[in-house]
Amino acid sequence: MGHVTPNAGTSESIATSITSFITQHNIQLSKIIAIGCDGTNVNTGKHNGVIKRLEQFVGHKLHWLVCLLHANELPLRHLFQKIDGKTTGPQQYSGVIGKALESCENLAVLEFEPIPTLLPEIDKKDLSSDQKYLLDISHAISSGEFPTSLANRSPGKMAHSRWLTTANRILQLYVSTNNPSEGLKLLAQFVIKVYAPSWFEIKQNPKATYGARHLHQMIKKCAFLPPEYKSLVFDVIQRNAYFAHCENVLLSMLEDQRAHIRELALRRILKARKLQSSYAIRQFNIPTLNFQAEEYYNLIS
Repeated sequence: MGHVTPNAGTSESIATSITSFITQHNIQLSKIIAIGCDGTNVNTGKHNGVIKRLEQFVGHKLHWLVCLLHANELPLRHLFQKIDGKTTGPQQYSGVIGKALESCENLAVLEFEPIPTLLPEIDKKDLSSDQKYLLDISHAISSGEFPTSLANRSPGKMAHSRWLTTANRILQLYVSTNNPSEGLKLLAQFVIKVYAPSWFEIKQNPKATYGARHLHQMIKKCAFLPPEYKSLVFDVIQRNAYFAHCENVLLSMLEDQRAHIRELALRRILKARKLQSSYAIRQFNIPTLNFQAEEYYNLIS
Protein backbone atom coordinates (compact mmCIF):
# COMPACT_ATOMS: atom_id res chain seq x y z
CA MET A 1 0.00 0.00 0.00
CA GLY A 2 2.91 2.35 0.65
CA HIS A 3 4.46 4.34 3.46
CA VAL A 4 4.85 7.91 4.65
CA THR A 5 7.72 9.91 6.14
CA PRO A 6 6.65 12.59 8.65
CA ASN A 7 8.26 16.02 8.50
CA ALA A 8 8.98 15.88 12.23
CA GLY A 9 8.82 13.48 15.15
CA THR A 10 5.91 15.16 16.91
CA SER A 11 2.59 13.38 17.34
CA GLU A 12 0.88 16.08 15.27
CA SER A 13 3.30 15.69 12.36
CA ILE A 14 3.14 11.88 12.41
CA ALA A 15 -0.65 11.83 12.62
CA THR A 16 -0.98 14.42 9.85
CA SER A 17 1.22 12.34 7.55
CA ILE A 18 -0.87 9.23 8.18
CA THR A 19 -4.24 10.96 7.80
CA SER A 20 -3.09 12.58 4.55
CA PHE A 21 -2.08 9.15 3.25
CA ILE A 22 -5.47 7.72 4.22
CA THR A 23 -7.29 10.56 2.46
CA GLN A 24 -5.16 10.41 -0.69
CA HIS A 25 -5.74 6.67 -1.07
CA ASN A 26 -9.48 6.87 -0.36
CA ILE A 27 -9.25 4.33 2.46
CA GLN A 28 -12.61 3.74 4.14
CA LEU A 29 -12.36 4.96 7.71
CA SER A 30 -14.76 2.29 8.94
CA LYS A 31 -12.30 -0.38 7.83
CA ILE A 32 -9.49 0.96 10.01
CA ILE A 33 -9.86 -1.01 13.24
CA ALA A 34 -6.37 -1.38 14.75
CA ILE A 35 -3.06 0.44 14.95
CA GLY A 36 0.43 -0.79 15.76
CA CYS A 37 3.31 1.26 17.15
CA ASP A 38 5.97 1.27 19.84
CA GLY A 39 5.17 2.49 23.33
CA THR A 40 6.71 5.96 23.26
CA ASN A 41 4.58 8.76 24.69
CA VAL A 42 4.50 10.42 21.27
CA ASN A 43 2.41 7.49 20.09
CA THR A 44 0.47 6.53 23.21
CA GLY A 45 -0.15 9.84 24.98
CA LYS A 46 -3.69 9.86 26.38
CA HIS A 47 -4.66 13.29 25.09
CA ASN A 48 -2.43 14.17 22.12
CA GLY A 49 -0.64 10.96 21.16
CA VAL A 50 -0.62 9.73 17.58
CA ILE A 51 -3.19 7.02 18.30
CA LYS A 52 -5.54 9.46 20.00
CA ARG A 53 -5.29 11.85 17.06
CA LEU A 54 -5.98 9.04 14.60
CA GLU A 55 -8.99 7.87 16.60
CA GLN A 56 -10.40 11.39 16.43
CA PHE A 57 -9.76 11.42 12.68
CA VAL A 58 -11.46 8.09 11.91
CA GLY A 59 -14.28 8.80 14.38
CA HIS A 60 -14.08 5.59 16.40
CA LYS A 61 -11.78 3.80 18.80
CA LEU A 62 -8.90 1.72 17.48
CA HIS A 63 -7.50 -1.51 18.83
CA TRP A 64 -4.12 -0.63 20.38
CA LEU A 65 -1.34 -3.05 19.40
CA VAL A 66 1.74 -1.61 21.11
CA CYS A 67 5.04 -3.34 20.34
CA LEU A 68 5.94 -5.99 22.89
CA LEU A 69 9.59 -6.12 21.81
CA HIS A 70 9.85 -2.48 22.83
CA ALA A 71 8.09 -3.24 26.11
CA ASN A 72 10.53 -6.12 26.67
CA GLU A 73 13.60 -3.90 26.39
CA LEU A 74 12.40 -1.22 28.82
CA PRO A 75 12.81 -3.30 32.03
CA LEU A 76 16.38 -4.16 30.98
CA ARG A 77 17.12 -0.51 30.29
CA HIS A 78 15.82 0.62 33.69
CA LEU A 79 17.50 -2.24 35.54
CA PHE A 80 20.81 -1.41 33.87
CA GLN A 81 20.51 2.25 34.84
CA LYS A 82 19.62 1.32 38.42
CA ILE A 83 22.68 -0.91 38.76
CA ASP A 84 25.24 0.99 36.69
CA GLY A 85 24.00 4.56 36.30
CA LYS A 86 22.48 6.51 33.45
CA THR A 87 23.95 6.94 30.00
CA THR A 88 26.11 9.95 29.11
CA GLY A 89 25.57 9.99 25.35
CA PRO A 90 24.18 7.98 22.42
CA GLN A 91 26.94 5.36 22.79
CA GLN A 92 28.47 6.02 26.21
CA TYR A 93 27.76 4.81 29.73
CA SER A 94 28.69 6.37 33.05
CA GLY A 95 29.24 3.26 35.17
CA VAL A 96 31.91 0.58 35.43
CA ILE A 97 29.84 -2.09 33.65
CA GLY A 98 28.75 0.20 30.85
CA LYS A 99 32.27 1.37 30.13
CA ALA A 100 33.51 -2.22 30.10
CA LEU A 101 30.86 -3.12 27.49
CA GLU A 102 32.56 -0.87 24.94
CA SER A 103 35.50 -3.26 24.43
CA CYS A 104 34.17 -6.55 25.82
CA GLU A 105 34.51 -8.32 22.46
CA ASN A 106 38.30 -8.09 22.84
CA LEU A 107 38.30 -10.12 26.07
CA ALA A 108 38.93 -13.85 26.27
CA VAL A 109 36.20 -16.18 27.48
CA LEU A 110 36.95 -17.50 30.98
CA GLU A 111 35.34 -20.10 33.18
CA PHE A 112 31.87 -18.89 34.14
CA GLU A 113 28.90 -20.02 36.17
CA PRO A 114 26.11 -21.31 33.88
CA ILE A 115 22.71 -19.62 34.07
CA PRO A 116 20.05 -22.18 33.13
CA THR A 117 17.18 -21.00 30.95
CA LEU A 118 14.58 -22.29 28.51
CA LEU A 119 14.53 -20.86 25.00
CA PRO A 120 11.92 -21.61 22.33
CA GLU A 121 12.78 -23.45 19.15
CA ILE A 122 13.10 -20.82 16.45
CA ASP A 123 14.17 -20.79 12.80
CA LYS A 124 17.47 -18.92 12.57
CA LYS A 125 16.71 -17.96 8.97
CA ASP A 126 14.35 -15.33 10.34
CA LEU A 127 17.02 -13.76 12.57
CA SER A 128 19.58 -11.03 11.96
CA SER A 129 23.23 -11.60 12.90
CA ASP A 130 22.78 -9.77 16.22
CA GLN A 131 19.69 -11.81 17.03
CA LYS A 132 21.48 -15.06 16.18
CA TYR A 133 24.28 -14.01 18.51
CA LEU A 134 21.83 -13.47 21.37
CA LEU A 135 20.29 -16.88 20.77
CA ASP A 136 23.64 -18.66 20.55
CA ILE A 137 25.27 -16.99 23.54
CA SER A 138 22.15 -17.58 25.64
CA HIS A 139 22.32 -21.29 24.80
CA ALA A 140 26.05 -21.32 25.58
CA ILE A 141 25.69 -19.67 28.99
CA SER A 142 22.73 -21.87 29.84
CA SER A 143 24.64 -25.05 29.01
CA GLY A 144 28.01 -23.90 30.33
CA GLU A 145 29.69 -24.84 27.04
CA PHE A 146 31.04 -21.89 25.04
CA PRO A 147 32.23 -22.83 21.52
CA THR A 148 35.31 -21.14 20.07
CA SER A 149 33.36 -20.12 16.98
CA LEU A 150 31.01 -18.06 19.14
CA ALA A 151 33.89 -16.41 21.01
CA ASN A 152 35.19 -15.11 17.67
CA ARG A 153 31.90 -13.46 16.66
CA SER A 154 30.93 -9.85 17.24
CA PRO A 155 28.14 -9.08 19.73
CA GLY A 156 27.07 -6.09 17.63
CA LYS A 157 27.72 -2.36 17.72
CA MET A 158 27.17 -0.24 20.81
CA ALA A 159 24.13 2.06 20.70
CA HIS A 160 21.55 3.04 23.32
CA SER A 161 18.87 2.66 20.67
CA ARG A 162 19.79 -1.00 20.19
CA TRP A 163 19.30 -2.75 23.50
CA LEU A 164 19.55 -6.16 21.92
CA THR A 165 23.25 -5.57 21.25
CA THR A 166 23.61 -4.18 24.77
CA ALA A 167 22.17 -7.47 26.03
CA ASN A 168 24.68 -9.32 23.84
CA ARG A 169 27.54 -7.33 25.32
CA ILE A 170 26.34 -7.87 28.88
CA LEU A 171 26.53 -11.62 28.28
CA GLN A 172 29.90 -11.34 26.52
CA LEU A 173 31.28 -9.34 29.45
CA TYR A 174 29.86 -11.85 31.94
CA VAL A 175 31.69 -14.83 30.40
CA SER A 176 34.90 -12.78 30.08
CA THR A 177 35.05 -11.48 33.66
CA ASN A 178 36.82 -13.23 36.51
CA ASN A 179 34.65 -12.96 39.64
CA PRO A 180 31.94 -10.74 38.10
CA SER A 181 30.31 -8.19 40.37
CA GLU A 182 26.86 -8.81 41.82
CA GLY A 183 25.51 -6.14 39.49
CA LEU A 184 26.94 -7.78 36.38
CA LYS A 185 25.72 -11.20 37.50
CA LEU A 186 22.21 -9.85 38.04
CA LEU A 187 22.15 -8.18 34.63
CA ALA A 188 23.36 -11.39 32.96
CA GLN A 189 20.72 -13.40 34.82
CA PHE A 190 18.02 -10.96 33.73
CA VAL A 191 19.08 -11.17 30.09
CA ILE A 192 19.26 -14.97 30.18
CA LYS A 193 16.12 -15.63 32.23
CA VAL A 194 13.80 -12.80 31.12
CA TYR A 195 14.93 -10.65 28.21
CA ALA A 196 16.19 -13.30 25.77
CA PRO A 197 13.43 -15.91 26.31
CA SER A 198 10.75 -13.22 26.07
CA TRP A 199 12.32 -11.76 22.93
CA PHE A 200 12.38 -15.09 21.10
CA GLU A 201 8.92 -16.10 22.31
CA ILE A 202 7.52 -12.85 20.91
CA LYS A 203 9.47 -13.35 17.68
CA GLN A 204 8.19 -16.93 17.41
CA ASN A 205 4.53 -15.99 18.03
CA PRO A 206 4.12 -12.34 16.99
CA LYS A 207 0.33 -12.45 16.57
CA ALA A 208 -1.67 -10.01 18.69
CA THR A 209 -3.61 -12.96 20.10
CA TYR A 210 -0.47 -13.98 22.00
CA GLY A 211 0.14 -10.51 23.46
CA ALA A 212 -1.44 -10.96 26.89
CA ARG A 213 0.19 -14.37 27.24
CA HIS A 214 3.63 -12.98 26.41
CA LEU A 215 3.16 -10.22 28.98
CA HIS A 216 2.11 -12.71 31.65
CA GLN A 217 5.10 -14.95 30.95
CA MET A 218 7.42 -11.96 31.11
CA ILE A 219 6.14 -11.23 34.61
CA LYS A 220 6.49 -14.83 35.78
CA LYS A 221 10.09 -14.97 34.53
CA CYS A 222 10.99 -12.14 36.94
CA ALA A 223 10.27 -14.24 40.05
CA PHE A 224 13.99 -14.74 40.78
CA LEU A 225 14.72 -11.02 41.17
CA PRO A 226 15.52 -9.58 44.63
CA PRO A 227 12.58 -7.48 45.96
CA GLU A 228 14.18 -4.09 45.25
CA TYR A 229 14.85 -4.90 41.61
CA LYS A 230 11.61 -6.80 41.14
CA SER A 231 9.70 -3.70 42.27
CA LEU A 232 11.61 -1.57 39.74
CA VAL A 233 10.98 -4.00 36.89
CA PHE A 234 7.31 -4.45 37.78
CA ASP A 235 6.82 -0.67 37.80
CA VAL A 236 8.21 -0.51 34.26
CA ILE A 237 6.06 -3.42 33.10
CA GLN A 238 2.98 -1.81 34.68
CA ARG A 239 3.52 1.45 32.78
CA ASN A 240 3.80 -0.43 29.49
CA ALA A 241 1.18 -3.15 29.99
CA TYR A 242 -0.88 -2.27 26.92
CA PHE A 243 -1.51 -5.93 26.19
CA ALA A 244 -3.14 -6.32 29.59
CA HIS A 245 -6.00 -4.07 28.48
CA CYS A 246 -9.26 -5.99 28.55
CA GLU A 247 -9.55 -5.84 24.74
CA ASN A 248 -6.20 -7.57 24.32
CA VAL A 249 -6.83 -10.09 27.09
CA LEU A 250 -10.13 -11.03 25.46
CA LEU A 251 -8.39 -11.31 22.11
CA SER A 252 -6.00 -13.87 23.60
CA MET A 253 -8.86 -15.71 25.28
CA LEU A 254 -10.68 -16.07 21.96
CA GLU A 255 -7.75 -18.13 20.64
CA ASP A 256 -7.08 -20.08 23.82
CA GLN A 257 -6.82 -23.84 23.32
CA ARG A 258 -9.26 -24.40 26.19
CA ALA A 259 -12.88 -24.27 25.08
CA HIS A 260 -14.20 -22.92 28.39
CA ILE A 261 -11.80 -19.94 28.17
CA ARG A 262 -13.01 -19.13 24.65
CA GLU A 263 -16.61 -19.37 25.84
CA LEU A 264 -15.86 -17.09 28.79
CA ALA A 265 -14.36 -14.50 26.43
CA LEU A 266 -17.44 -14.61 24.21
CA ARG A 267 -19.78 -14.09 27.17
CA ARG A 268 -17.76 -11.12 28.39
CA ILE A 269 -17.73 -9.53 24.93
CA LEU A 270 -21.50 -9.92 24.52
CA LYS A 271 -22.06 -8.44 27.97
CA ALA A 272 -19.80 -5.46 27.21
CA ARG A 273 -21.65 -4.73 23.96
CA LYS A 274 -24.89 -4.36 25.89
CA LEU A 275 -23.33 -1.79 28.21
CA GLN A 276 -21.59 0.53 25.75
CA SER A 277 -20.93 1.27 22.11
CA SER A 278 -18.29 -0.97 20.57
CA TYR A 279 -16.83 1.88 18.53
CA ALA A 280 -17.11 4.98 20.72
CA ILE A 281 -13.81 6.76 21.32
CA ARG A 282 -12.63 6.26 24.89
CA GLN A 283 -9.62 7.23 26.95
CA PHE A 284 -7.24 4.28 26.87
CA ASN A 285 -6.15 3.46 30.41
CA ILE A 286 -3.63 0.75 31.25
CA PRO A 287 -5.23 -1.45 33.94
CA THR A 288 -3.60 -2.19 37.27
CA LEU A 289 -1.88 -5.55 37.00
CA ASN A 290 -2.22 -8.50 39.31
CA PHE A 291 1.42 -9.60 39.41
CA GLN A 292 0.49 -12.77 41.30
CA ALA A 293 -1.85 -14.00 38.57
CA GLU A 294 -1.35 -17.64 37.67
CA GLU A 295 -3.13 -17.22 34.31
CA TYR A 296 -2.90 -14.40 31.78
CA TYR A 297 -6.66 -13.80 31.90
CA ASN A 298 -6.36 -13.03 35.62
CA LEU A 299 -3.84 -10.24 35.08
CA ILE A 300 -6.68 -7.74 35.51
CA SER A 301 -9.92 -7.67 37.47
